[in-house]
Amino acid sequence: MKANLERIGKIRSFNRFYTNLLGLLERTLLKSDYSLTEVRIMFELNRLSTTIASELVKLLNLDPAYLSRILRGFEEKNFIDKQRSNEDMRKQLLSLTSKGQQVISELQEKANEQIKTLLTNLKDEDQDRLVTGMETIESILKDEKENSDFYRLRSHKPGDIGYITYRHGVIYANEYQLDETFEAYVAKYMAEFIENYDPTKDHLWIVEKGTEIVGSIAIVKVNNKTAQLRWLLVEPHVRNVGIGTKLVDEAISFCKSHGYQKVILGTFSDLIIARKLYSKIGFQLIESKSYHIWGQDLTEEQWEMILE
Repeated sequence: MKANLERIGKIRSFNRFYTNLLGLLERTLLKSDYSLTEVRIMFELNRLSTTIASELVKLLNLDPAYLSRILRGFEEKNFIDKQRSNEDMRKQLLSLTSKGQQVISELQEKANEQIKTLLTNLKDEDQDRLVTGMETIESILKDEKENSDFYRLRSHKPGDIGYITYRHGVIYANEYQLDETFEAYVAKYMAEFIENYDPTKDHLWIVEKGTEIVGSIAIVKVNNKTAQLRWLLVEPHVRNVGIGTKLVDEAISFCKSHGYQKVILGTFSDLIIARKLYSKIGFQLIESKSYHIWGQDLTEEQWEMILE
């Protein structure tokens, strides 16, 4: 997918704003005697305890010759210690000396104070929004996939029903071009779910990453022997890390432990990934009908699973 010029401009504008806010364009960082790169190297040496130069090159994406000059300067100031590796005599192990540790400790205190000052005048909810936004940026731009264990599963609470309805409307409009009647459909049955909620037979799970809601699923009682799986949703930026599978597994376990003998669900044929998940878990397609609904021509499907 190509990035358009408007998005590029907004990202560059944010970069300029944030680097200026933190004073990253100044000759030294935090009004110290050290550049941003020098501080980052000391920070990583402190965090890793012991490492080698080639690992710092990879970690910080630095030119080896540039890193070598900085390390020589650190050595002259007695900030770092070099020792031959017992496992490979060709490698030198780098670590901070007590003097180097003192320097980075003072710099980290200054950095903490800088961020504390930025947050002082913000409400708690705005601080949470800020942190969540930064976590979102990091997770989107990281090369590796996030581990699903990082996410927290909880029961619903006030505010969740409206938000889950809203996210269904937005995501299904963006990905499948469904109109606002789909959101109204979700809202109607979400309201019925809450009005008739029976904690011994019904449950709605919410997935959180930090303070951000990133997914949901529900089990709704049809009768004493049959449950319906509803409102499985995973935000686009956290997909492909096992959250959907974890949600369905949790829902099926709930059904088994609460006396249900069968689970049914409704979906439509365009939801390829969800259909593969349902089939893998053990659901079987039992009926499909095509008609015009929610502003699109769709094939609606009914699936079921018999519980052992």
